[in-house]
Amino acid sequence: MDWDLCRTFNAVVDAGSYLGAARHLRRSHPTVSREIAALEKQLGTLLFVRSDAGLVLTAIGRRFHESTLAMATAALKAEAVAAATGADARGVVRISIGPTLANFWLMPHMSAFILEHPHIAIELVTHPFPVSVRKREADIVLRIYQPGDENLIGRKIARLGVGFYASRGYAARNPLPERQSEWKEHMVVGFADKSTNLELGRWSDHVARDATIAIRCSSQSDMLAAVRAGIGICAMSCIVGDAHPDLLRVAPHKLGAMSDIWLLAHPDLTDQAPVRAILEFIATCARKDRLRLRGH
Repeated sequence: MDWDLCRTFNAVVDAGSYLGAARHLRRSHPTVSREIAALEKQLGTLLFVRSDAGLVLTAIGRRFHESTLAMATAALKAEAVAAATGADARGVVRISIGPTLANFWLMPHMSAFILEHPHIAIELVTHPFPVSVRKREADIVLRIYQPGDENLIGRKIARLGVGFYASRGYAARNPLPERQSEWKEHMVVGFADKSTNLELGRWSDHVARDATIAIRCSSQSDMLAAVRAGIGICAMSCIVGDAHPDLLRVAPHKLGAMSDIWLLAHPDLTDQAPVRAILEFIATCARKDRLRLRGH
């Protein structure tokens, strides 16, 4: 059985279409279609049928998918065993991390890690969609709020503080609110897409419920640009707001909220020397920066 064909099959099941699987695998649509046809020919049966909702597994396809998931787990274990041999830490480690943590916290530390571990290649995956360690879309995951549902192991390494920020120019024109009743005199930058940061969006809407929404943005970079332009007050992580001298924190002695930062990996990967090295490095950085991450 060709494992590459099975991997393509799993991708089609997850995406529900050849096109979606092709995008995920970074292959062409015809290539994915041909590989599924080749797999069905080998097995002598249809694995998918078309429906209004896309490609749907046949009864045999569902049973076959159970086997290919087990194959994926076995392949992951085999890679871990092979990579764990030898004393040198070398290889590629993919880290899934949000853009805020990547840009304003982890990235400044990475040069030290690269100098210490020249044989480990780091790939940072910062797109907002959840990635799967089981499917080898990432080896290590940094998540906020909750550890997810892939049976990953790890721990909380820090807490991330958030607060409201305004530009110095905005504060000069509008004294910043100190009481709930004073929010009605202010403009705020809101969340156009709360799904990318659900808890922060809800907290912002609750605290600033009496304020006027000046503009809504779907990306944190746009929200940062808006608040620095003096458009209004914005809720953001303290590591972002505190990094910009032209911004002031509203009620600076009151942290708005806290979120847990989880450092996670698949249990079959933690014995790999390169994975273990970056896990220990990130945990050490979090301990050193715990007060800055909290916003103190």
